[in-house]
Amino acid sequence: MTLFSKRIEELIIESGETVASLVAIGGINRTTLQRIKSGERLPTPEFFCNLSRALRLSPIEQDELAQLLEIARVGETVSYSRRQIFDLIEMISELTEYKIPFSKEIDLKVSPLDNKQSAEPLEVYSDPMAVLNLIENSIDQELFSATQPELKLCIPHTESKVYDYIFQQMMGNKKKLNLADVLGFRQQSATDEPGQAVAALRHLIALSLLENINYRSCYYYFSPETSVSMPVTALFPYFILTSDRVITISTDFSQAVLYQDAAIFDLYRTEFDRLVARSQTFIEESTDLFEVYTMEQIRQLKHVVEPLPCFAYYIDRELLEANMNKDFPYYQTLLEMAVNHYGNIQRENPNIINVFSLKNLEQFMKDGRLNFPDEVYDAVKPADRLYLLGLVRDDLANNRRSYYAIDEEQIFMNGSTEFSNEQNLIRVILHYRKNNQLVFKAFEIYEPSVVTAFDDFFTNMTNSRYVLPKEQTLAELDRLMQICDV
Repeated sequence: MTLFSKRIEELIIESGETVASLVAIGGINRTTLQRIKSGERLPTPEFFCNLSRALRLSPIEQDELAQLLEIARVGETVSYSRRQIFDLIEMISELTEYKIPFSKEIDLKVSPLDNKQSAEPLEVYSDPMAVLNLIENSIDQELFSATQPELKLCIPHTESKVYDYIFQQMMGNKKKLNLADVLGFRQQSATDEPGQAVAALRHLIALSLLENINYRSCYYYFSPETSVSMPVTALFPYFILTSDRVITISTDFSQAVLYQDAAIFDLYRTEFDRLVARSQTFIEESTDLFEVYTMEQIRQLKHVVEPLPCFAYYIDRELLEANMNKDFPYYQTLLEMAVNHYGNIQRENPNIINVFSLKNLEQFMKDGRLNFPDEVYDAVKPADRLYLLGLVRDDLANNRRSYYAIDEEQIFMNGSTEFSNEQNLIRVILHYRKNNQLVFKAFEIYEPSVVTAFDDFFTNMTNSRYVLPKEQTLAELDRLMQICDV
């Protein structure tokens, strides 16, 4: 018996209904229900919906049961990764939807540790709470006092409270922070162990989204036979560097040593650089729009999740010349880059699976605005909007392209974000307006288990409740073509 079938049995008992009454209420097959109860088979989406209605499940109960059903179908590890990515997408949308003004100033908190801020080159802390307070106060000291604050972390990704504290202190902060870390992941985890790298993403990407953090994250693997308690360096299990101090930390984060000594600091800075040199890039940022959007190196694009349908299939030089701002100082250079960019997608990536937002497409049909700086293009002309959407609709209707519209009621994904699932990386591009200016930021994730998890999520997404059926999508496209006034 699976957790899903066990929960079905519990819900039937809690409902007070019999199998016979559920069959009558839900219009479902008695034999099928009995086999689902015993764990012999799993329900179809239609059966699941009818049974949920017959059991009078609340939305929370239905979501819980749906998660158990997914675990029964694909296993706990895959289900966990999918849920993590779903939560991650919604978190990104929330953080880019609700902008926080840069007005916060860091104040140094008064605590017992302040009495210990002396000239002593070495101070020892032997309590988990004291260690955490030391770390938090050191972060605050760096943000308050340093002209160019920087933090370098060599700590486990499971120490999310440290990352969360940095996030809380930097959100809305006027200061800029240079942040770097090195993460260790166990290679070839047991099949029943959720992906460590996927689990680490939530707080790492939250930091990447903040405009006042310049963040680079690296990772390395350690052997499955390596004890979790073994040091990651020859110096000390874990450590944190600010611009003028070193905090070394025991494996269980119950003991720490604070060094304010130049020789020790240089030793650990060298060690951190050595670890980075041995590691691979986990998350790397870019704020260079041209660098990301030229993407001449892209090959084997599998999925693109973006605000608008993949117009890149249809954009040519004529369309670009008609809609780009010819008064832009670098117009000709930009035009050639754009022609090469779209030509590369059409030539190298003809079979992209494209997931898009009807809400953002509707806005585009009304105003013709794209996610580029206003000075480089004019609003796309109504006739060109209709032309592009007509090509999308025709290709979808005739099964020439794989287009899927997001069901906005099932997943919150705003127009600020796009994902591309490429051969060996996941690229996330952010673009949203703040004070009427375009904020642009992109980062890339290279760790193979994360790329695999996203690939599974996007592949499964096209056959899930997160997208609308084809006929409904076509009807919505027809509706949107009517609102564009030529």
